Amino acid sequence: MLRLVRFVKICCLCMLGLTIILLISCAPSVPTAAPPSSQGSEGNLSQLSAIQSGWSWKTIRGEDRTYEQTRNVLLGIMEEYGVLGLSLVLTQGTQYLQKPKTYIFNLGVEHPDTKKPIDGMTVFQAGRLGQPILAYIVMKLVTDEQFDIDKPLQKYLAKPLPEYPAYSDLKEDSRYKRLTARLILSHQSGLANSRLTHPEHKLTFETAPGERFGYSEEGYRLLQFVLEQKFGRSLNELAKLNVFDPLVMSQTSFIREPRFEGHLATTASVGLDSKNSVSDVSGAFITNSSDYTKFMWLVRMYGYRLSHEAFFSYIILPEVSVRSPSIFEPPRPGEHLTLPKRLSWSLGWGTYDIPRISGVCFIGQRYQGIECYATAFESESSTALSIFVAGNAQRSVSARIVREILGEIEAPLTWLGFENAGIAK
Repeated sequence: MLRLVRFVKICCLCMLGLTIILLISCAPSVPTAAPPSSQGSEGNLSQLSAIQSGWSWKTIRGEDRTYEQTRNVLLGIMEEYGVLGLSLVLTQGTQYLQKPKTYIFNLGVEHPDTKKPIDGMTVFQAGRLGQPILAYIVMKLVTDEQFDIDKPLQKYLAKPLPEYPAYSDLKEDSRYKRLTARLILSHQSGLANSRLTHPEHKLTFETAPGERFGYSEEGYRLLQFVLEQKFGRSLNELAKLNVFDPLVMSQTSFIREPRFEGHLATTASVGLDSKNSVSDVSGAFITNSSDYTKFMWLVRMYGYRLSHEAFFSYIILPEVSVRSPSIFEPPRPGEHLTLPKRLSWSLGWGTYDIPRISGVCFIGQRYQGIECYATAFESESSTALSIFVAGNAQRSVSARIVREILGEIEAPLTWLGFENAGIAK
């Protein structure tokens, strides 16, 4: 009987492997609604409009959306909100092995001075969106039996953590010995979000590890440090090996690389420091909508290159319920909160519930006029959506865009810090 069970498991794994090979082989060649990057958007629109006019997708409630209608609405929203540039990619598929359809909207320009149109080479500084990438790297290492997310991180280091200069502040606080990758990836490390908020710029614990959700970029930096110490590679090298190269994410990096010069979507007051070549999971993450949607589709929907256990831990199972009024605030006892149903955090992602939809995951950030929001879920049509907005420093526009693409759907944008965003309905 045991042999039979093992045989069945092997057969299932073989079928899953074949399925994923088919999925990854078809992902880069899906039809798109984007004009070629070598020409202006308006010039190519007239050449492609006959094809684009036939493209459509379904909202969360089954309403039809067409490319041409949506493009006109998006242009109106950009004008209303003063948006400089918008890059949006939607991937949707209705059957497990069906080749998905991808729709790309590149509208506006990268910079107010150069007036260079946004195209397939355009990249954005997307900070927080690098966290699911780090989480995927960890779960890939778990799949390969090279890492244990429940093993204290201290045990992966050659000496006690406080003996490293960057973590000497923790010398008198033994709670660092309890930190694991699972606690950090689900923002339960207890570490302060940033040591810069401390009067003396010291790294401190705000709560005990595992006590509650508490957003901490310091925690992610610590996990990055441990991985780099253990494997002798920079975060960007680990990412290229485990994510960027296998998924053909050519416009994504944890380093502010010189090759991105002339392709960065930004405002007049925010630029790219090409001299900074240090990997940083919290600040230096660079990507674009095409790369990120591809990542979400293959990893979020199908657990590309992950074991069954790693996939469910990474995506499906929430690690901690969220009761904070916003991503940066602690819970307020007795306060009535208006939050998405069952808002929680898994390993690298936020998650919440919507009726008739299987597990909505999300990640997003609004900083210095740049808005980045990504979400994926399964319903009658599995969906992955990435939105990157540049040049709108006054009002958040992402809720309006989400509503136009997906219909009336709850999105935790205000909770993420998209001021006055509300929900997308």
